[in-house]
Amino acid sequence: MSTDAQPTWRERWEDHYASGHTPWDTQITPPEVEAFWAAGRLGGDGLALDIGCGPGTNVRYLARQGLTAIGFDIALQPLLTGRQRIATHAADVADRTHFVQADVTRLPLTGAGAAYILDVGCFHGVRPTERDSYVAGIVANLRPGGYYQLYAFDRTPEMAADPDRKLMGVEENEIAQRFTPQLTIVEIIRARPDRYPCRWYLLQKP
Repeated sequence: MSTDAQPTWRERWEDHYASGHTPWDTQITPPEVEAFWAAGRLGGDGLALDIGCGPGTNVRYLARQGLTAIGFDIALQPLLTGRQRIATHAADVADRTHFVQADVTRLPLTGAGAAYILDVGCFHGVRPTERDSYVAGIVANLRPGGYYQLYAFDRTPEMAADPDRKLMGVEENEIAQRFTPQLTIVEIIRARPDRYPCRWYLLQKP
């Protein structure tokens, strides 16, 4: 997601949505996210950020928890779809939902004081050379005591051998190496396998 490559990266995702082949757009909030909120770790207020939000299913869910929710995505089309879905199906939370087109390695805000930041499958697609910039944005916008919840594929030999996916996935211990000590790992859960082995990570800012 370098500045030079950004238009190509954006166009790639715009093309995905234009084609209609978007199997990740299930319009279902992951049960792991629902379980986090059911556990009562945070109150239902404050600011939430959804990184790589797509059409905003989880933005809507977070707004329904009482938060002001902002979704970020590099492609415009899913954001327009998200706004339309909220206008049609969730007008009662429209004033607490916002969508911003942005490169997730260069978030257009800092010091936001978010209580909760969510990433369902975005970080593992960020090029390794850009991941420290991504991490800096998360740390800069999470308030003390706030939580960051991440879903990511493991990097496997199969993935590394695929020319289209060789830079995807998360290495063993990579989350700890990149995010600590700024954030503390609360738990790591092996998820039901998707296309690749995957895990849910929950981190907290001290």
